Amino acid sequence: MGILLCKRKLKNGRISLYLDCNVEGKRYKENLGITLEAPVSKEIRQANCAKLQLAKLLRAQREIDYLHNHYWAKLPPLFHSQVREDETAGEPLPDFFLVSIGYLNIYQPKDSRMVQAAFSYLRQFHPASLPVNHITHSFCTRFFRFLQERLHGNTPVNYFKKFKMCLDYCVEENLLPSNPAKGIRLPQYNDVTKQILSPKELVKLTLTPCRNPEVKRAFLFSCQSGLRWCDIQELCYKNIDFAQRHLMLVQKKVAGHSQKPVLHIYLNENAMKLLQESQGTPDDFIFHLPSHSYSLRIINEWTRRAGLRKHISFHCARHTFITSIMARGASIKTAASLAGHSSTRHTEKYIHIIDQQKQQAVESLPDLPL
Repeated sequence: MGILLCKRKLKNGRISLYLDCNVEGKRYKENLGITLEAPVSKEIRQANCAKLQLAKLLRAQREIDYLHNHYWAKLPPLFHSQVREDETAGEPLPDFFLVSIGYLNIYQPKDSRMVQAAFSYLRQFHPASLPVNHITHSFCTRFFRFLQERLHGNTPVNYFKKFKMCLDYCVEENLLPSNPAKGIRLPQYNDVTKQILSPKELVKLTLTPCRNPEVKRAFLFSCQSGLRWCDIQELCYKNIDFAQRHLMLVQKKVAGHSQKPVLHIYLNENAMKLLQESQGTPDDFIFHLPSHSYSLRIINEWTRRAGLRKHISFHCARHTFITSIMARGASIKTAASLAGHSSTRHTEKYIHIIDQQKQQAVESLPDLPL
């Protein structure tokens, strides 16, 4: 019997982890759903280490499960009763990182990458094993402060919410009597200042060379359409009606849990030029992009070369699109429809940005000799 942790090389320097199992003469592979990103930054290397530790824990758990299932029944009944007495005297609770693997396996929403990222930061905060009963209210508070020190905007709150959801799962599985993170007040960032590009900055960025033309083309297309990274990455020519200048796709992020997963957008002249009509078959991808993390690195270099002193991520292109159409008179309902929001509640977060721009426009009027 042998269960080995193996690696499979993917495109763009990424590595997929899987288990190579040889049990009772039968060999099979089990995909863990864990992918190591190209180690282009310190943060990614740390996240990869955490993912690798999770994979090792999962391999060990699979081996323990096999030994338990195949040898436990062969032991004498007297031994069974003795073990039960020992367990009732003080049964150790499972490691939370092992529990998190089981939780990820049943996690249905599309933001599983955010859950993995939250657990990666938890591994940085607490590198050692973490029995479930060691997670206290104080531990949760300190972990949230840890996230706040290293992340910005809504990200610490979003990551901590995913951590709390896993603790709820522990309660459902009778591993915890109650959620130790309950009662921790999380700040609301509804009016958080989203980084956007002004029309002048967007023109300046368009005129600035980028070492990866595909990343530049995809980013500028997002500024004209508001598409998310995950949708641009899988956008095919069959999603575009070039004659009608119409785009139709099922939004990957909300598919399966939204009443409005299908997005319809009319494309302007800028967007049409960026699409490069007749460059592929209907099933071909329009954009051929590197990994998300490497694309962010390219965007960072590109914006610095353009002289922009803002922290611009790929998602900022979506923010730019939404605020631009609202500043030009689009109603909040129209903006929500074009952005693919399920309700105007999400779009309302952009109103304060428009108000700030209006205030700046008024204040920019020249002084009068009064």
